[in-house]
Amino acid sequence: MNKRDLVMRVLDANQPHEIIPAAFFLHFDPQFHRGQAAVDKHMEFFRYTGMDFVKIQYENAYPTLDSIRQPQDWAKMPFLGADFYEGMLNVVKGLVAAAKSEALVVLTLYSPFMNANHAIGEERVVDHIRKDPQAVAKGMQVITDSLLAFVNDCIAAGLDGFYMSTQGGEAGRLGTGELFDTCVRPFDLQVMETIQSKCAFNI
Repeated sequence: MNKRDLVMRVLDANQPHEIIPAAFFLHFDPQFHRGQAAVDKHMEFFRYTGMDFVKIQYENAYPTLDSIRQPQDWAKMPFLGADFYEGMLNVVKGLVAAAKSEALVVLTLYSPFMNANHAIGEERVVDHIRKDPQAVAKGMQVITDSLLAFVNDCIAAGLDGFYMSTQGGEAGRLGTGELFDTCVRPFDLQVMETIQSKCAFNI
């Protein structure tokens, strides 16, 4: 039984579970973020640790957007298309080709809120949400649509699933559940529901 079969067996409640699959994650140095170097480093780490699935590090932070200074500026949030994700998608394709026959391959995916923080800065994002959550929500939808296009390209490339990383619900960050429900939850759920409906294995 290879590692792929091992993890899928654990997901089957009708099968006996003799072990608990495990994996270890870290970010590699920038020279291993793209191309064959990224594929080789992920595979080296997978082999060295003996982890039970391949988890691809997401190294594609949203670019800094100095143009978004006020809540109303979120209406100008740019949609980042396939060219923005091309390097990351090529890493996904390389690792699917290298490892899918023996192990599940999953990719870390930063939530829309996390991408917004990368683009605009956490303090400014939180300030804008508190001042005008409906204005911010318009830009959050654009980020979400961009991420979903990338998600679908990864699935088409053969990726098994995603490790969904999210923030925004921490005590003290947004202050009220209403702000979270307006600017974080609905966009997280759009991504989570998509991957849950299309992928065999998600975290």
